[in-house]
Amino acid sequence: MEEIISCESHWEYSIQSRHFYNKKNVPIGYTVGMREESWGLVQIHLPAHPKISKEQAINPDFAIDFLAKNLSRGKAKMWSCYKLLAQK
Repeated sequence: MEEIISCESHWEYSIQSRHFYNKKNVPIGYTVGMREESWGLVQIHLPAHPKISKEQAINPDFAIDFLAKNLSRGKAKMWSCYKLLAQK
């Protein structure tokens, strides 16, 4: 978990993703070139999790719990940093 958080956000709890949507990954309601709506320690992608608010995503307790629950459910691949770390 620590490695994923370090990779995703460098432990900055309120950070927004530095990535931008392109033709291949733009969600409905967003446009190419917009900054990706991923927030917080674990970079929760809000369009993929519409029941989670930005306030929840940037809450460190919520984010760490979200990461732990999803890892325990076998959903680690939703984090690009997990995929990168798994290749090492």
